[in-house]
Amino acid sequence: MNQSCWDILGIEPTDDQEIIRNAYRKKLPEYHPESDPQGFQNLRQAYEQAKKGTLSDFIPISALNDTPTQPMAETAQERETPEPHPEQQAINRLITDLEALLNDPNQRYQSDAWHQYIQKIDSHSIEVANQLRWQLLMMLYNTSYVSRDCVQILAERMRWKQRITELRGENTEHLDDYLDYIAKGDIFDMTLLSDLPLAVQNASVEYINSINFLFWERPAWMLRDYLLQPMVIYWPDSPEVMELRCRWYTVASIGSEQLSDYCLQQLTKDPDNSDWLYLYASQCSLSGHDDIALPFWIRLYNAERHATAEAWILTWCVNHAPERTPLLIQALDNAQYLPADGVAIDAPEQRYITPTQTTKTLLRWGDVLQSPMPQIALDYTNWRLHKETSITMIRHLILDDGSDPVVHLYRHASMLRLGNETLLQQIIDEPESGDLLDDLILSRFKHQAQQRLAWLKTSTVIQAFTHWLYAPQPEALPAELAQRDSEAHLQCLHWLLQRRWMPNEQLERLTNSETFGNNLETITDWISFIALNNSASLPEPDNNQDYWQWCRECYALVLLLEKPAESLPMLIQAKNIAPEERHPLYEFCQLINDLDPQQDDIVDQYRDKLTLSHILQHHSWTRLPITPENYLENPQTTRTYSIDHFYISNPEWRKLIETSSNINQMVFYATCGWFGINSREKRFITLIEEMQLSNEAEQALQSALLNAKPYNKINEISNLRLKALISEMLNMRRNPNHSLSENNQKMLLDCQQNTNEDMTLRLAAKLLQQESRYRAKNLGKYAKNPSKFWQFWRLNTRLNASGYIAQLLFGTIMAFRLFDVTSHTFIVATDNLFFIALLGLNLFSASMRRGNDLGLNLFSTIGVALISFIPVVLIILLVTQSTPKTTENGPPSTKWFNL
Repeated sequence: MNQSCWDILGIEPTDDQEIIRNAYRKKLPEYHPESDPQGFQNLRQAYEQAKKGTLSDFIPISALNDTPTQPMAETAQERETPEPHPEQQAINRLITDLEALLNDPNQRYQSDAWHQYIQKIDSHSIEVANQLRWQLLMMLYNTSYVSRDCVQILAERMRWKQRITELRGENTEHLDDYLDYIAKGDIFDMTLLSDLPLAVQNASVEYINSINFLFWERPAWMLRDYLLQPMVIYWPDSPEVMELRCRWYTVASIGSEQLSDYCLQQLTKDPDNSDWLYLYASQCSLSGHDDIALPFWIRLYNAERHATAEAWILTWCVNHAPERTPLLIQALDNAQYLPADGVAIDAPEQRYITPTQTTKTLLRWGDVLQSPMPQIALDYTNWRLHKETSITMIRHLILDDGSDPVVHLYRHASMLRLGNETLLQQIIDEPESGDLLDDLILSRFKHQAQQRLAWLKTSTVIQAFTHWLYAPQPEALPAELAQRDSEAHLQCLHWLLQRRWMPNEQLERLTNSETFGNNLETITDWISFIALNNSASLPEPDNNQDYWQWCRECYALVLLLEKPAESLPMLIQAKNIAPEERHPLYEFCQLINDLDPQQDDIVDQYRDKLTLSHILQHHSWTRLPITPENYLENPQTTRTYSIDHFYISNPEWRKLIETSSNINQMVFYATCGWFGINSREKRFITLIEEMQLSNEAEQALQSALLNAKPYNKINEISNLRLKALISEMLNMRRNPNHSLSENNQKMLLDCQQNTNEDMTLRLAAKLLQQESRYRAKNLGKYAKNPSKFWQFWRLNTRLNASGYIAQLLFGTIMAFRLFDVTSHTFIVATDNLFFIALLGLNLFSASMRRGNDLGLNLFSTIGVALISFIPVVLIILLVTQSTPKTTENGPPSTKWFNL
């Protein structure tokens, strides 16, 4: 062993393998293969020599005779020289012959020469063979550039592997490993080197063996650095070597036109060979011919689901077709499901049946968000990562009329999640387009659609759920389906996501269900609302109508109700959406057709065309970006979606309100909490409670609002509009029947329209006016059917002053006529009492109705009616002015005598 190896490694001679490895790693950065290739090679040779030196103390000893064999290298201690063997001369001659064979460039790799050498051994006694056995093994072990095939010939003759157990010593395993290494055979036909000089042979073998070692034992970057070193080397003209070169250069990520052509030749001979398919695709890619490589990578993926092919296609798609990247990720999803048939609803196996996405797919979607992509790709990815609702994606899907292949594929990808049996079958029936990437995506979509169809047809959960939903008579929901977060419940939610037509009975059953009513998907929720609250059910799909066209109309309607501003550009572009006249979308289409897309204000155009008395158009209006100014200026606004809705849903409104004074904010919060219709009273009262107040007036108002009591500092308010606002707000809160007086109506209208007034107070004033109009219009059972003066039995109605006089006179006349008819039947005393009772009842009825007209409460009205026989009371009832507002007893009469 060359002792200079220790100097190169910078350590003292040692047998410790760990010390040698650490020294090699420490020195490795000093000899980079590119900047110092010679130093790198010297370091590598020093490392290999140092490793061999660790075996210097190993002396194989046969277990049959304790005679030591020739040591692997000189030992550190003196050893006694054994007695010469009687056949030592023959032994030495055979060793010399092997050395000559190993150094003969023409014979060293020829198997015949090795057989001839074996014949020489066989010409001697068995004792000579026994003495040679381990010496020859040690000699070959310490020899480089040998042919393993040739050595294996000698190994079989000497029976080294079979008799390795005869050796003793700690390092016997190294010899055993060497024999295993020999048994693997040569990596190429080494006889092809026989015509070369010995130095050239050694260089070629050393180079090829080094590459093969790096290929199997070291990282790819080390192999790459070694192959890129400038070097003149002889490559044997061997198919094995060419195949190895193709593999080595591919692993090292080095492209070669020569190797690429060779791979194509081999692939042409054997088109179904996946190894050559992989090598050719790799070499094309490494040589910069991605367009040529793509079809072969796709072939490889389709043939074997090859992981490298999958990764390459995905990377290519990110760089060259970003609009299809999320589609490809979905296509490459390879979730596996158990057969659903016969699995019990509550079985643990249901978790392996529920449709889902693999973790790899979710991670890929997260990674691809870091790359630039078109909006449709971004929206799809965010939706699948649950960062957006399906509405975000659906506004793109309504553009799919079959003309854009990308949008068409996104439709199919989305229907894997949202589509029912019909839409899934459309994926399966979709013909190929001829584009390799699109066809790959579509083929995988078809496979996934078949999986979901099988689930829909065989799932016991879906069967139980649909049985409950479509049962002729309402039934109790199975307990297994009602357990939230259970696998069975999740499968039901998956089913509800799918776009399918349902009769009103099923929609109502879903909406009223405690389990599913609050978990309806946005589209189903809107369809249920339209059908059950507005008598505007979606028409059932016609057998002659394309089902996707029916879905587009459904989606377009929901978009206008949920996200009209974001969806208008797509709805304007959408083609072939022409619903029939009875469809709820029909009137919206007329509005959209009148929009001018050349103008930038299409949202403003749309908003100005909406009729808020039309309930669906009103809902669409509330989803637009309405500013406080828009709300105040629009005369069509009603309390259907009051100001509290916009405050809750619009951050800009909240920022504006927070800039007002504390008193104005508290007035606004109280008005929204008490008179808004979105059931947010607790939220607004909490806002009032949490306000940081700075003076006594603000604290007094806070106390008054929280306890619904009069504000004791109201007279200190100089702003008359604010004063009227606080006063009326508290009165309306304490009295459900109270509405604005005529003067205060004018005051609040001025507050609403005054542009110099604080926006917070203007909004509160409009909300109070809306509430007052609502009460005036709807308060009272007979609000739309005022009573006549002669309807004395309707004690809960109203009489104006003239009607009061008319009932008294009419009732007196009728009492007298009745008295006259009955006077011939009863005695005089009884007749008088009967007449007086009739007059009393008429007076009580008229006074009750008159008290209602004056706005008295029930107890006051009864009390006044009981003492109305007193002339003073009678006069007061006649001269007191009627309340002008509608009360719970009806509106004020506008005619004389309540006619």
